[in-house]
Amino acid sequence: MALLYINKVPSSLRTAFQNEVIKICSDLGIANPDWLMLVFYAESRINPQAQNGGSTATGLIQFLESTANDLGTTTAKLYKMNHVQQLPYVREYLRRLIIEKGKPESAYDLYFLVHSKKGFGKADDYVMYVKGSLAYKYNPLDYNSDGTVTVGEIKTFLNKALPITYNKANLYKSTSSSSTFNTILIIGLVAVFGTATYFLAFKNGFQFIKAMIFKKK
Repeated sequence: MALLYINKVPSSLRTAFQNEVIKICSDLGIANPDWLMLVFYAESRINPQAQNGGSTATGLIQFLESTANDLGTTTAKLYKMNHVQQLPYVREYLRRLIIEKGKPESAYDLYFLVHSKKGFGKADDYVMYVKGSLAYKYNPLDYNSDGTVTVGEIKTFLNKALPITYNKANLYKSTSSSSTFNTILIIGLVAVFGTATYFLAFKNGFQFIKAMIFKKK
């Protein structure tokens, strides 16, 4: 199944990008790779050359210069990379944050690891930024104009990045849920047909089944 917003990636890179995103999420314990795709879209519209004019933020998850340096590169170098080439830096950044903060339980948790880790796991009314700060200035997310940006308002921003028809339940749901159901269904069918085959093939199974059906009361 294609990942959310995978069509935003050039066709020549699409398969490699999707495979690596899935692998990153599997390796780091991120339950649904669509969560990471949503983070990319919210931060950069999945554009590795995206830049924030108010800061040094660059790339898929808007790496700051200080963050890039910590990862052994620079924003200038990241700017020259394509979608796939930036993913090792995304992986390492998330790996460090997950060790520090824990595995994300939702797309919102994952977004806060990228946007600002201080919001990770906080209640919706937790204040992230206040009017007058640079963070407030460069994150125009004060939807109720009360002079603060809260965790809830940042979640609203992430919701706005979703396709209209997207099921928001998937922001909390692991992709393994459907596969688990399918596995249980297959096991059940195998058990039913296996039992039927046994009775038909052994112990005069056909006569046994016939006797059970037409048994006199």
